[in-house]
Amino acid sequence: ADLIRESRDGLERVRKIVSDLKDFSRVDQAQWQDADLNAGIECTLNVVWNELKYKAEVVRAYDPSLPRVACLPAQINQVAMNLLVNAAQAIAEHGVITLRTGHDAGWAWIEVEDSGGGMPPEVLKHIFDPFYTTKPAGEGLGLGLAISLTIAESYGGTLSARNAPEGGAVFVLCLPASGEQDAAPDA
Repeated sequence: ADLIRESRDGLERVRKIVSDLKDFSRVDQAQWQDADLNAGIECTLNVVWNELKYKAEVVRAYDPSLPRVACLPAQINQVAMNLLVNAAQAIAEHGVITLRTGHDAGWAWIEVEDSGGGMPPEVLKHIFDPFYTTKPAGEGLGLGLAISLTIAESYGGTLSARNAPEGGAVFVLCLPASGEQDAAPDA
């Protein structure tokens, strides 16, 4: 009986992982749609959970009234994945990753903050440059943030980075929620 129960639990975990991978990649939805960013973040968290669970506590501060964003959800999930994995890698031992969402004047935003060591000004200046990496040779191509910035800009949005006052780094993805915007809000 215990073996059957454990097998069923394992099968349910596999079903959930496959479902989340399908949702993450949106293989059956290659067209623009109005996406729920909060749901996309949750799906992405499930996909990268093994990368995060031993490194950080994840704190969620989602705006329940977050407007939908017209996009290809798989691309926004890719940005969220890059930000989450980078946040985990920035934490030396065990820390906190805080996820916030919100909106303002026609913009929806996702904020990923880590409790790592932050970035020196020289690193911060080049963080979105293609092939720029702070990792040892062979451990990263330096393309994740460059690709994420390109995706944000392709939607008329922005991706910014700054150091948090109490340490760590904060990345903010701003995307148009509806209509045309004059300028993205300050991150």
